This record gives sequence, structure tokens and C-alpha cells, in this order.
Amino acid sequence: MPKRYKANCLVANLSALLTAMVLQACSISPQKVEPSCEVILSSVDTLLHEHVGSLKGERVHNQASLRHNRFIHFFIGNQDLAEPSAPTQSQLIDYMGELAEQGLKAEWKTLDVDIANKWKAEYQITQPEQTIEQCINELNQQLQGHSRQTAELLATIPIDNDYSATAKVFGLYPLSSKVFASAIEKEQQHLAEGWLAASRSSLSGFTAKQAALYLPEPSLAKVNATDLQLDAFGQLASKQQQVTLLKWYAPQWLVENNTADNVPGVPVWQKQQLAFEHSKPLSFSHITYARHNNQTTIQLNYILWFKQRPKLSSVDWVAGEHDALIFRIHLTNKLEVIAYDSIHLCGCWYTLMLPQQRSYHAIQDSKVESVLMHRVNAADKVRISISADAHQIIDLQPTGDIAEVVAKTTYTLQPWQSLLALEKGQGYKSIYDSNGYVWGSERFERWFFWPMGVKQPGSLRRFGDHAISFVGERYFDQVHLLEDLGVQ
Repeated sequence: MPKRYKANCLVANLSALLTAMVLQACSISPQKVEPSCEVILSSVDTLLHEHVGSLKGERVHNQASLRHNRFIHFFIGNQDLAEPSAPTQSQLIDYMGELAEQGLKAEWKTLDVDIANKWKAEYQITQPEQTIEQCINELNQQLQGHSRQTAELLATIPIDNDYSATAKVFGLYPLSSKVFASAIEKEQQHLAEGWLAASRSSLSGFTAKQAALYLPEPSLAKVNATDLQLDAFGQLASKQQQVTLLKWYAPQWLVENNTADNVPGVPVWQKQQLAFEHSKPLSFSHITYARHNNQTTIQLNYILWFKQRPKLSSVDWVAGEHDALIFRIHLTNKLEVIAYDSIHLCGCWYTLMLPQQRSYHAIQDSKVESVLMHRVNAADKVRISISADAHQIIDLQPTGDIAEVVAKTTYTLQPWQSLLALEKGQGYKSIYDSNGYVWGSERFERWFFWPMGVKQPGSLRRFGDHAISFVGERYFDQVHLLEDLGVQ
């Protein structure tokens, strides 16, 4: 056979083989690459941050599987100095992952249905909450396997700052703060005089025919301090013990009158407006934690929600829709009362109430406003007197028989978490907008008080965002708040 013929046959065979290979390759459909957990979690986190905001905890930049708050930031910042019994890095990651999971799930529940369905279709996910949980676990297991890199990541997390430095600059803070400090001192003096008068008066000075007494549902169960189940951070590990403690310490509320603006109730969605109803009196409860004398303290928060802070004059800067009052009990891990304190849900009107025997040395610092402090008789069961309309706490006493006949109503205790997802049409919506403010709670005061750096002053806001001083910087969830105020 001629060489030329052989060569042509070889070329023809190679050409046929290549053609077959190309045709076969074209006939095979490319395999679809499933998105990684990092991509999925980052995508849903970005989506929720944009459309819902943060309902629980603070986000960690570029790490959607972690969130933090001021309490956990204390442990992050003290790892090098930690005692042997302090939380490990692995426990920190678990805690932060749990916070991220709670936040993402709460936010997902309130996401617009159409937006949620579009995202699910894009990533072909049928069970988003389960996917969120699985991806957080997967990503955080990776973090726990690289301790040095994880330590470097944790070290970059900045502590939350709810004051605006820019507002202070443009508001000429060094000068304007002196004016505010003087006004605050006068207001505190006025409130102190009102407290003194109420403590000396029968029924806190209220008229028996107008006052209303709200009693918690009876609670016979009590947790013994020796039986407390605590985790590595000193937090209550038992859900049942949390509920039992909140019920046992639930206060009585004595409100000056029972007009529409002074009956506690609940916010509800009516079409596009966050409205209010008081068909059944309610108080909301929430547990937080702090530190005092090198121990974790248990903070029992009780919240009353009112329709509004009505106008008390023709020009009233602090009047507006919705008003809520927080009363907080600080307990040691032996269930001893350290202190009581209170704010409105805007962070305004911080008041410290100390048991008679509790040592206290007020911190003298001209750069930070003074604290309104009252001495009280501590007890497991207390009665709180609240003024009409302004909704200020003006007295606190251990519970006991009231000589005067007043209207008595039993209130229901509900978890604060329930307000993060209120029914709205066919879905759910939080009481907070994407910036963490209660819808429709803006106050006129924001146009005058902004030079102090407090963001949106007067607006009701989420837990974790409560700046409680106009002069200086102070937070309701400040980890060592009581010590920073001089409580021994």
C-alpha cells in the first residue's frame, strides 16, 4: 500500500475520532454547581439586612454565621485575660452562631413573601430556615477548626456605637452639651421632688377612683438559687427556669388613671399602620445579661406598651404615637436584688433605684450627665407607680394591701420576642423598621436634640440600641453599667 494512502487513512481516522469526541462532549449537559453555604448565607444575610434590618444582635462584617452584642463583646475582648472557667473560643463561636441563627430566622419570617419566593427560586431552596441553620453550623465548624484565624477575626469586631460623631461635630457639642446638661439637671431635680412627694403619699398621691392596679397572674413556682442551671457565660441554660423567674418577679403596675392613653396593651398591624389595642392588658418580658463584681448578672426586663404619649401642652416636643416603659431587675446568680432601673423604649429618662443597703458612690464626671437615683425597699414582689400620660415611674414599694379601693385587673405576661413578628395580612411584620426604630414613633424632639449625637432621639427602638445619656455616652446594655455608675 502506498505511503501516501496510509497517511491519508491515518488523517481520516484521526479526524473521525476527534469529531466523535466533540459530538460526545456536546451531547453531555454540564453539571450544575451547587452554591456553597458561604454564598447562600451571605446572600440571604444581605437580602434581610436590606429589607428587614437587624432584629437581634449586631452583624459581623463578611461573616453572616456570626453576630455579637455588648455582652458577648466583653468576652471577646477579654480572652487573653480570661480565667480557666471562662468561655472557650469554641463556646464563643457557638454563642455568636446561635445569635445569628435567631436573628436570621426572625428576619426571614417577616420578609416580603414575593421577595422571599424569588430568592428561594434563585437558589432552589425549599426549607430556608433549615438551610440557614445547617449553613451556620457548617461555616462555624470551619471557624472552630482554625483557631488562630478565628481569633484574628474576632479581634476585628468593633464594639457597637449608637452615637453619631458627625452629629456632635455639626451640633457644636462642646458648647451645646453644657446647655443640655443644665436642662437635664433641672429636670432631674423636678423628678426627684415628685418621687419624694409620691413616697410620702397614700397610693403614691393617685386618686383611688381613677387609679388602676394591674396584677400579674399568680405564680406559685419559685426557682432556688442553688438549682440554677447556668452556661459558660453565666446565662440561664434552662428555658423553664427563665419563664419561672420572669413570672415570679413580675411586678404589680399601679397606673394613675385608666383613660385610653394609660391602659397597657399591644401594638398590632392594621393595614399599613402600626396601631394599638388594649382589649386585654399585657406586659412583655425579656431576659438580658450584664456583669457586676466579676459575675454575670441576670436582668429581668418588663415592658408596658401604651397607645401614645399624649400632648400635655400646645407645644410638646416629646409627644407622639406609641409609648413604652421598661422596668428592669438586676439579680446576682444567687438571686439577690442588686438594683432596679428603668428607661422608656426610646432610651430616655434613665432612672436608677437602689435597695437601701446597697453601697453607692456616684461617679463625678462633668463630661457625663448625672444619674437620677432613688433609694427603695427591695423585695421579690414590688409595686410600681406610674404617672398618667407621661408614664414616669414615680414610686416603688414592696407589694402589700392597699387601703384604698382601686380597680384591679390581671395582666398577661408575654415574651418580647412576639413583637418581632406580628401578623400582617397573610404574613408577618416586625414593630421595627430596617433601622431598628418602632414604626410611627418619631418625635418632634429629634429636630432639637440631635447635636448630642443620639440617633433619632425620641423614637422607640430595639433592645441593644438604647443610648441613655444626652451628655456623654452611656448605654442601657452597657456590660458594667452598674459599676460604671458607682454601684458597689
